[in-house]
Amino acid sequence: MSGFWAGYWQSLKSLDVEEPVDVYVHRPLAYVLAKVLLPTPVSPNLVTIASMVVGVYAGVLEAQTSVPHHFQWAALCAFVSTVFDCADGQLARMRKTSSVLGRMLDGTADVLVTTAILIGGGFYLVEKYGSTPLNSVLAVAFTIAGGIFTGIQTSLLFDHYKTLFLKLTVPGFKEAESYPEARKRYEAQTRFTPVTRLAWLMYLTLMSGQHTWVRRFDPYTVSEFSMLGEYDPTRAQIYREQVGPVMASWRRWFGYGSLMMGITLALALEAPEHYIILRFTLYGVVFYGSLMFRQRAASRRAFEAMGVVPR
Repeated sequence: MSGFWAGYWQSLKSLDVEEPVDVYVHRPLAYVLAKVLLPTPVSPNLVTIASMVVGVYAGVLEAQTSVPHHFQWAALCAFVSTVFDCADGQLARMRKTSSVLGRMLDGTADVLVTTAILIGGGFYLVEKYGSTPLNSVLAVAFTIAGGIFTGIQTSLLFDHYKTLFLKLTVPGFKEAESYPEARKRYEAQTRFTPVTRLAWLMYLTLMSGQHTWVRRFDPYTVSEFSMLGEYDPTRAQIYREQVGPVMASWRRWFGYGSLMMGITLALALEAPEHYIILRFTLYGVVFYGSLMFRQRAASRRAFEAMGVVPR
């Protein structure tokens, strides 16, 4: 048993950025799946695609109000999709086969799954509350606004700060890529398949949105990772000391694992609209209140101490 857990902890990213709900719920199950798949030819990218398919099906089930217990089945699919989403990265780290395409697919899968579940929720809200055309429009607007707000918190900003933290504090971390770097890589590529072209379109859209919102949320952070150079232990210590407490808040409340666990519970309890309201109210107050000001102050102190001037 001790060998199992030793391998499990090695399959994780830095615990400084791992979400508690992932560490204690999603990733142990994902590790079992990764262990089973390790000697097989199944690739991490195939696991990512499976996560995408199951997650999209959760959105389909959410809207199928004629299906008995459709919400509970949708909750199960959302949970399984999240476990698969964790397993792809763990399998890649266990095989030491992390790839740029894999990172692109992983980010794309997260967006597709949450979008599908959002659309399913929109259909449900229109059916439940759309007694008039105005109510239907309000239900759709409420759902879209909730999705955009949550996407900014999770897919754009948390992902940026997590990647930046790993770039500065983990020796040999090579997975940091910002929008200008991704754009250059895309322009240098000469051959595309329909699948890779679609993946690039979604990835660049995501990275462009991240670049824009990072600058709005925190003008003191670095949004182009290439200017940071290689790992430096002195800078790592500075950044961990200054930004570590804020990262703890990010990873507890605003990561993809936390989002999907909230979605899973909301679907199981047949109350997706209540979860959207929670993201708007309590999450919104924290996000644009204490978290934003703490993050700006921590970024300014950290990069001033490191002698780095963000562009």
